This record gives sequence, C-alpha cells and structure tokens, in this order.
Amino acid sequence: MSNQNKIDMKIANEFQCNFFNKLSYEELKSDLQKFMQLIHEQYQNSQDFFEAYDMYVIGREKLIQMRGVNKEQVTDLINHLDTNEQITQFYDFYKEQCFPLRPQQLKNLLTHSQREKIKQQEFLSPQNLNNQTNIVFSAEETNIQQLENQQILQEIQLVPSCQELYNIVLNYDNDSKLDKAYQTIQTIDKTQLTEDQTIKLSVIESSYEFMMKNLIELDSGGWTLDKKSHGISVSYKFPPKSSTVSLLMEADIEADCSKLMSLITEVELFSEYVPFCNYATTLKTLSKTQKVCSSQLYFPVISNRETIFLGQGIDRLDENGTILFLCKSIDQDQQFLDYYNIQLQKSKNVRLQLNYYIFQITPINKARCKIKAVNNCNPQLSFVPTWLVALIARKFAFQLIEKIVKYTKNFEKYPWYKKTQENPEFYSWLQNKIDNYFA
Repeated sequence: MSNQNKIDMKIANEFQCNFFNKLSYEELKSDLQKFMQLIHEQYQNSQDFFEAYDMYVIGREKLIQMRGVNKEQVTDLINHLDTNEQITQFYDFYKEQCFPLRPQQLKNLLTHSQREKIKQQEFLSPQNLNNQTNIVFSAEETNIQQLENQQILQEIQLVPSCQELYNIVLNYDNDSKLDKAYQTIQTIDKTQLTEDQTIKLSVIESSYEFMMKNLIELDSGGWTLDKKSHGISVSYKFPPKSSTVSLLMEADIEADCSKLMSLITEVELFSEYVPFCNYATTLKTLSKTQKVCSSQLYFPVISNRETIFLGQGIDRLDENGTILFLCKSIDQDQQFLDYYNIQLQKSKNVRLQLNYYIFQITPINKARCKIKAVNNCNPQLSFVPTWLVALIARKFAFQLIEKIVKYTKNFEKYPWYKKTQENPEFYSWLQNKIDNYFA
C-alpha cells in the first residue's frame, strides 16, 4: 500500500472511531459527507477500487453498529451513504468487476465467513473472557484486535446478501445486460425475497430463455436463398408443424452502429421504412431499453393487421461482440400484462402474432457493422396459401433491409437524426457503449 493509501485508510479509521464519540446528528452527517468524498477521490484519482471498497465497508459497518443516535437517524445516514450518486457510481463499478460470483465461489465465501463468525463468538464468549481475566490488553493491543475484527467484517461484506444480489440484477437489467442479470439470478436464494421481487426475477429469466431459444435460428440450417443483391441477402424456410414462414436477413452496412440503432428504437417512425406499416406508437416504456408498442399494417384486399409487441434492447458486447433487439407479441401473455399493469383496448383489427423477431448488430468498427435478423409471425391469413404469404414476406424483408441501409448512409437527411438531437442523454449512453467496446 502506498503512503497516500495509508493516509487515506487512517482517515477512514478515524471516521469510524468518530461514531463512538458523542457527536450530534448534524456533525455525523457532515463527517459522513467528507468520508464519501474521500472514497470518491480514492477511486477517481488512484483507480484503486479495492482500497476504496475497504474504506466503504469500515464506514458502513460502523454506521450499522452505531449507538447513541436514534434508529431513524441511523437509517437516514445509511440511506445517505447508499444513495449518494458518487458512491453509487463507484459501488456499481466495483460490483461489475467482482460479481456475479459463481455458485461455488459464493458457497466457499459463505462457509469461510461463517467460520470466522464462530471464531469471533467463541473468542468473546463469557467462558473465554473469564479464562483470560489475568490478561490485560494495552491500548496498542486493543487497536490491533479492532483492526483484525475490521478485516473479518470486510471479508463478510464481500459476500453479497440476497437483497444486494437482487439489486445487482436490477442494475444489470437497467443497463440492458441480460446475460449478466441471468447469471446473477442463479446465485440468489429466492425464498429470502418478496413475492414481487421473485416475479421480477422470473420476468428477467423468461426474457433470457426466450432470447437463447430463438437465437439458435440465426445459425440454423435449412434456409433457401431468395435474393442476394448489393450486400443484402434474404432467405426463408417453413418450420415443421407450422403454417408460418421464417425469414433470415443479412447485410453489411457502412454506418455508425448507434445510427442504425436509432431506426430500431424510434418506434413512432416505423411507418417511414417498414413496408405496409401505416402507424406505430409506444404504449408503455418499461425501462431505458424496453417498450411495449403497437403497430398497424395495411395489406391490399384484406383487412388491416395489428400487433402489440414488446421491444427489448440487449447489450451482449461483453458476451460475443453483438447488440441484440428482441420483439415478440405480448397481447396473449396475461401474466406479463398483469405484472406491468397494461390494459389493452379492444381493436377492430385482426391481431397479427409476432412469434419472434431478432435483430442482431455486430459492430465491425466505428463506421461499419453487420446485421443479421430472423423473424417468424402468424399474420392470421388462414384462407391464403402459405406459399403466397411467403412470397409477400420475402419481398417485405428485402425492402426493409434495403431502406435501413439507405437511411443509415445519409442519416443526417432523415428524421431519425432529429430524434437523436432531442434525446442526447440516451443516444450518448448508446454511443459510449460502442466507444468503450472499441477502446
């Protein structure tokens, strides 16, 4: 440890000791503010987040054990520490580096922590204390013992509780990292969570399982090439035991990945490039990267079709260097509708069922990316031959990709550019993901 780190840890220990003095609530809060700033500086200046985390554990543990201040004030101080923007930023970064633990790692840490707790309890038992009545600890020895206890507490704190793991899952989900959210869920004992928390985890697990089940189609066989032109290809196949057609679309695009993502994100502009779409809107925003949407399609001769679908963006850059968009109909998923309190109005249109739509983007560099998409839907055209539905769908698919390529090449000329200017925070967040990936 460097001299500066030793000084920082000394200040942290002094802060800890202040909680045993008779300080007013205002003095404690002021002291806590200085302490949080110290953690932030330790993390920002030296990039030593392990040292910063040691300091955080010392302060938080003594807040929990503090005496002489009423329970409400202690709770307020702990909340002040846990919700501080700088501390949250640091703590999220720390958990990103160290968690999620694999089940065996978690078990080993828990076992070790339990052993240390037992040792501590035995050491402090009345029998042990009576046997050591002749031992007189000097002030220096007492301080050493306190430091050893702190080390044990720090190690115990490294094992996240179920609630902490649940919060980690929510952070991953909010950052669209579905793989990491799912991996963390596997380490949680759900019996220790509330019913609402358990349902939330089940929703995330279902999203992950839906993604993995249908991702297989991107690399599956049995496709028949329909058309290939100017770097765009469309293939199709008829799934067994189904009257539907599946479509596979591929293309290389000379465009910034974030520009391409805006075409998929801005639902209200679907009518600008999605064939047969005359209306689309967002019904409910569930998170930064999840929306429930409605779109209406018109076809010659037959009545209009409507689809109510969930659109979800997933950051898989750390997993396999891709960004994924998933869509599926949710109007018949009553559990999903109930959980998010979504009330659907009756419609005169026939409801098209979107079984799945997967749009995968692979950034090649900052000015080029590769797209691969697959979809399968039931347009509810039982009186129309499947071969005719397939023919229309293939034309639909090629036009869709063709327009995407066109609009991303001359992005500034089209309405999506204005949307990115109106929502700079979201699009900066997307761009930062790409920049960090290439960095």
